[in-house]
Amino acid sequence: MWHRLKNLFLSVQTYNILSPDLVARRQVNQALSHRSAITQEQWFREFCQPLEIDPSIAAFAYTRLQHYSGIKFAHVLPSDRLMEDLHWVEVCWADWETAFCEDFWQSFGVNISDPFLNYPLSTVGELVVFLNTQRLALTSTNGDSVNSK
Repeated sequence: MWHRLKNLFLSVQTYNILSPDLVARRQVNQALSHRSAITQEQWFREFCQPLEIDPSIAAFAYTRLQHYSGIKFAHVLPSDRLMEDLHWVEVCWADWETAFCEDFWQSFGVNISDPFLNYPLSTVGELVVFLNTQRLALTSTNGDSVNSK
């Protein structure tokens, strides 16, 4: 009985350590809420298209990063800094990077695990450019285009 109670306590404690800080998430969303909301299509046209980011990469970043962070991406700009402005580590689950890399693999057939974990990314825009570069690297290696699943 004591062993089960101790395991339950440790599980709850671990869960709290690994889960997102909902207060920080709410504060980030509140700080961003003064900006005009833009749709995924507007976000692509305004920020990604001028950088020649593939539309599927832009859509993936917009939806998946919102999913992992709980931050409303309708208010996020490419210049927003992941740590300083969006408090990324605080607002995401502790294993978000692993799930993100798996989602990228499922969507584009590109394994970004090693470069992603070792590449210094400061802003949302840098992250989107990184994703596009990883996809393009595979395309140029294979000599043909990579199809999304």
